[in-house]
Amino acid sequence: MFRIPFLLFVVLSLTAGAQQMTIEQAIEQALKNNYDIAIAKNTAMQASNNNSPGNAGMLPRVDLNASGILANNATKQEFSSGLVVDKSGVQSKNITTGAYLTWTVFDGFKMFATFDRLKELENMGELNVRIQIENTLVKVISAYYTVAMQKQMINGLKENIAVSEERLKIAQKKFDVGSTSKTEVLQAKVDMNALKSNLIRQNNLLRDAKASVNQLLLQPADKEFDVADSIPLMNPYKYEELQNSIMANNADLLFAQRNIEVSKYMIREGKALTYPKLNLNANYIFSRAQNQAGFSLLNQNLGLNLGFTASWTIFNGFTTRDALKNLNLDLQNATYEYENLKSLTQLNLLKAFRKNLDDIDILKLEEESKLLAKENLDIALERFRLGVTTSIELKLAQQSYAEATNRLADARFNAKLSETQLLKLSGSIIK
Repeated sequence: MFRIPFLLFVVLSLTAGAQQMTIEQAIEQALKNNYDIAIAKNTAMQASNNNSPGNAGMLPRVDLNASGILANNATKQEFSSGLVVDKSGVQSKNITTGAYLTWTVFDGFKMFATFDRLKELENMGELNVRIQIENTLVKVISAYYTVAMQKQMINGLKENIAVSEERLKIAQKKFDVGSTSKTEVLQAKVDMNALKSNLIRQNNLLRDAKASVNQLLLQPADKEFDVADSIPLMNPYKYEELQNSIMANNADLLFAQRNIEVSKYMIREGKALTYPKLNLNANYIFSRAQNQAGFSLLNQNLGLNLGFTASWTIFNGFTTRDALKNLNLDLQNATYEYENLKSLTQLNLLKAFRKNLDDIDILKLEEESKLLAKENLDIALERFRLGVTTSIELKLAQQSYAEATNRLADARFNAKLSETQLLKLSGSIIK
């Protein structure tokens, strides 16, 4: 019976039906399908719809009303002239219809403050969309390069398994010619099986990592795809440039700044309650009242009426004063929240910058360590082939190479995450 070699089986199982997906493609699909972004966009659209002169109270209101009454009554009337009206079954009809216009022409400038507040809320809605996009980008980048990291670890395991297979062949040949004991062969098989078990576990971690990517992209969890196993890094950053970028581009800080402006406009709206208010009123009415008995048998009107209503609240139990005090406290809280967020963001930037520098230094060390471990493994394998060393030395070299490979994969991934965090904090993650 023909048997597929173990490593070939692993490769086939991982690549069958898999299409290469770039980080750009993953980001594009996530931004198109992500639920959090879709919700934020709808919320921003609501804020945009609310930002209108009508919602600010700048435009007049026009109503059309109509009413009608049909009555059948018993009527008894006595007039000063001595005339007496006493009838039953008296019918009366009353119809009124008209157009009514009300326009607030002055409200202490409240309408202008409201309009400015609605503009700020629209801006905050757009910023919230950006915040959700940035958060999604961080998640996608982390999930995508987790897949790449797992692939790097798998590649290291495959290399180690190849060494173990060669080690087993050498041990078997030595045993066949009687130059070594069977324990060398058995130990080589045990060690190789352990590596194959680790590869199976690592493949499971890779599948889980891909499932996480699929969830972010709103794809079926079991959809197969492939990624490059490289984790590219950008050029080193300058701390001063990142600091300057924070104030101008950090979405969370910009959102907090807008919140301060909203609080200011709410104070202006509150102060408007201390001013008089003037409304213009107009209506065009048709009314007709018809009675079968009484002093007036027919009363009909048709025409335009104009007027105004002026009001000024002089005292309302200090509720306006107290409301203004609370609005000023809200402004203070918004300012405190902004200053606190700015301080935390600057602190997080410093930590992220230092971590990124450390991650890059660690990455350089681990790249060198892997090269050294690989050279040491090649030498140990050749020494084992020549019979000048034991399998224990080769096994230690294999372990050292496996650890160096995993540390290097971790170092690359950590450097990418700290780089991504730097970009997010500086507001540069969205190009």
